[in-house]
Amino acid sequence: MNATDRPDEQGDEPTVAHYRRADPSKFPTHPTGQQAAIEGMVAALGGTAATRDHNRRSLAARRIEVEETAAGRFNHQLLTLLAEYEEQREAERRQFEAAEGTALHMLAEGFSRATSTEKRHDLAEQVGSSLPIAEAGVIRRAAKALEAAMPDVVVDARVDGWTAKEIADELDLTSSYVYRLLRAHPWEAQWVLYVQPEGWTSDSDDEPWERITDGIEESAGETADEVARRILDERLDNDLATKRVRVAVWRTGDGLDLGDARGDAEHEPTE
Repeated sequence: MNATDRPDEQGDEPTVAHYRRADPSKFPTHPTGQQAAIEGMVAALGGTAATRDHNRRSLAARRIEVEETAAGRFNHQLLTLLAEYEEQREAERRQFEAAEGTALHMLAEGFSRATSTEKRHDLAEQVGSSLPIAEAGVIRRAAKALEAAMPDVVVDARVDGWTAKEIADELDLTSSYVYRLLRAHPWEAQWVLYVQPEGWTSDSDDEPWERITDGIEESAGETADEVARRILDERLDNDLATKRVRVAVWRTGDGLDLGDARGDAEHEPTE
């Protein structure tokens, strides 16, 4: 083994690949074959940084100086591609480490672990007090955008069943302000009333439902479940009372996929 074939770190044992010398006469001569061979070798790179440096030096030591030969051009292409590969890997590493160290990343990580409104509040105070100016600016701009969207955020939470107090606690608002927003911004409920065909008694999600009627109406302050129950009570006549009936509710714009209904109410026929 000569000096160029020796790993540069003690304990970094060379592999069989370190000692295997390529036969230049077997290098691909066609450009397509050369490119495929180069990409395959780069894709197969692994091990420590020391191992990759050793492989690169070994390749350079065996380099054919006459670049005009097919083997020489192949060797030169491979060294160039190896350098590009290392630059890309280093850039990716720096980008990942930069993102890992941001306060915004810490905030996101902490939020994913927070299990209560109180813990999320504490997290915001802890991270907020140490934000660098650039990240503080991002959050300030996001907060301003949120203020404009606040009525829709509050209404959407109410549609899904949150109480006014829960919404107020989560958004650091007063309950009275939440109630004012709900009254001032009614939401448009789209509903469909279904009847289960005769002969079907399964509780499977795949059970068939026959669409009977539908409609759209405004609702102020009601949850989707409350809208569904109210419509069911209003539409349940003597004939429907003998059948299994279901009302599903969506917020207009959600679509009408039964599995994605925001609210639901059912009536079971009496014996």
